[in-house]
Amino acid sequence: MARIAKVVRISTQELDRVKQNRNGIVGILRKHLEEKARALVDQGESASFIDVLVLLVFGVVFFPNVDGLVDLAVIDAFLAYHHSKESLFVAVLADAYDTIDRRCEKSGTRIVYCTPAFYVWLVSHLFSP
Repeated sequence: MARIAKVVRISTQELDRVKQNRNGIVGILRKHLEEKARALVDQGESASFIDVLVLLVFGVVFFPNVDGLVDLAVIDAFLAYHHSKESLFVAVLADAYDTIDRRCEKSGTRIVYCTPAFYVWLVSHLFSP
């Protein structure tokens, strides 16, 4: 949480305060991030504004999960992209696998053919040199 607090330019205490749990998914309210982006524009902090804007794009466009919430998985994908310049493609595939697996787990069913093959493909591409 300290890394995201640094990028968003708020204290870790405030971040812990605004963090919410909705339906078992922990994240930061989109509304709070939008307010922070406006405040950064008013302060002339363009680099931090862009970081918050990209985080919002990750949460709203690339990985929408819970309406009005940017979840911690999205924040982790953003941090991997922001700090390590890891491929966004891998983050999208990891999110797709997680979504398929989580939905199957909740319904008590399994996708017998697709999910294991997708997992093997994903792991082979994540850990290849």
